[in-house]
Amino acid sequence: MTDFAKFHGLGNDFIVVEQSVEAWTPQRVQAICDRHLGVGADGVLVLERRGEDRLRMVVFNQDGSRPQMCGNGVRCAAAYAQSRWKMGDRLTVESDAGPRPCEITPGEQPGSWQVNVAMGPATIGERDTLHVEDHAFTYTPVDMGNPHAVIFAFPGDRVVDLAGEAANAGHPDFDQGVNLEFVEARGDEWRTSVYERGVGRTRACGTGACAVAAAIWHRGLAPAESPVVVALPGGRLTIETRQGQIWMQGPAEHVFTGMYRNIRSNEDA
Repeated sequence: MTDFAKFHGLGNDFIVVEQSVEAWTPQRVQAICDRHLGVGADGVLVLERRGEDRLRMVVFNQDGSRPQMCGNGVRCAAAYAQSRWKMGDRLTVESDAGPRPCEITPGEQPGSWQVNVAMGPATIGERDTLHVEDHAFTYTPVDMGNPHAVIFAFPGDRVVDLAGEAANAGHPDFDQGVNLEFVEARGDEWRTSVYERGVGRTRACGTGACAVAAAIWHRGLAPAESPVVVALPGGRLTIETRQGQIWMQGPAEHVFTGMYRNIRSNEDA
């Protein structure tokens, strides 16, 4: 049996466990993330306490793959650490992409938190073009510890899915796959639709919101010193810069806790 907690950041939901990383095979991740036959989630966060104010986070996508970083996952991991291990309002989440310092404040509702995360600098590449059927999308490559392609266009869900599938099916420009962000200006906000590698369309993506802000600043669409509000299907994230680092602010919420057994394979998960 596996003890777990369910958390989400703007609807991007995770199963949080305290186990060895080696216990989580792709098949086990897929089983517990199955929304019909398992608990259901976009991914699994495997956490390990490393001290009074540090923890280690390993992320697995719904398909069992292991991304280097997940912004919504970091916020959920920080919230879990404060609620479960009674860590303070400043802590560091270690990840495959490096350490991510966090600032945490209680949310308005019980079991909710606002988390501000130092996501590191963005690395921006040269613009290129992604061809999907009769569409040609100009994209800006952005590395936030994981790969993103930011596209300033807002097609329908079908085209987003086609573009995401094409970019993550051995595309020569994205040998490790890529997260796609489709963006349009809406007043003072930037409406964004996300296709995550290893998951598909999601309600929110923290590193994606950071990549969008970095591309906006890089293209001169907003002053570099001004915060950018990224409006995702699940809600809003505020992105700003401090001393060369990109900071992401948004919520994390505890949904429930439970125990899971992989009934399909008749073995404890």
